[in-house]
Amino acid sequence: MKVFLSWSGDRSKAIAEIMRNWLPSVLQAVRPYFSPDDVSKGSRWSSEIAKELEASRIALLFITPENPEAPWLVFEAGALSKNLDRSKVCPLLFGNIDPTDIKGPLVQFQAAKFDKVEMKRVLKMINTELGEAALNADDLESVFEMWWPKLDEQVSERLREIAESDETAKRPDRDLLEEILGLTRRNIRMEREDRLDTGHPAFRELVDGIIELLRGVAAIGAGSEVHQCIPRIISPLTYLIRHGRGARFPNIEALRHLEELRAMYGEEAKLVSVGSPAETSVKE
Repeated sequence: MKVFLSWSGDRSKAIAEIMRNWLPSVLQAVRPYFSPDDVSKGSRWSSEIAKELEASRIALLFITPENPEAPWLVFEAGALSKNLDRSKVCPLLFGNIDPTDIKGPLVQFQAAKFDKVEMKRVLKMINTELGEAALNADDLESVFEMWWPKLDEQVSERLREIAESDETAKRPDRDLLEEILGLTRRNIRMEREDRLDTGHPAFRELVDGIIELLRGVAAIGAGSEVHQCIPRIISPLTYLIRHGRGARFPNIEALRHLEELRAMYGEEAKLVSVGSPAETSVKE
């Protein structure tokens, strides 16, 4: 019997691939269909996928926190559900997502959380659809108890690896943000302790370093958290350059770069330039 495995996104794909290998170990009459390539989905629904959906009695949808409304999951579920009298669709929920989080067309299907109790229920449903090839209740119980730990371990390990990979990818942005904030705080502390000699070469080098970081962030398109920080830095930095002890000979080049950044961020930068907490704290 054909079982269609529908996925969308890296996490969903990884779990579907594990399930593709695990299901026949428990129910040998099951033939899962797993398409490892999302390119055909992204361009045009392939005739192969259409053919497999038509031949499948059951579809398992691999739902993760990032994909409950993914177009291809909804599309493939809808294609199979046209024949609900002979086909069944079951969303499987992984990670921090509950049945109440499912919206749109998928709410018509009974979802199952990924845990031992719910997966046993799903397996019993699949087994029932096998007809004469189905296992008796005792054999199914025994086989499930033997194979469940392996599935649970593989899925948990794969989800952990993907989560760690995502976290590592985010670290450069956070490091950059911390460096920018650290330099700005240093400037503000120096201003509070004593009116800065903004004409000193050390101060000019510090300002040039901050501006270089800000322009680098703007150029590479870092995460939204970093971008939200940039307008907050422009105003206090401009203030320090204009009002320090070296204001009679301001760093014109630095001011020009700051004005370019202010223009780039438009209204967002203008809002923080008037009466913002960052600028007020410097004036005090």
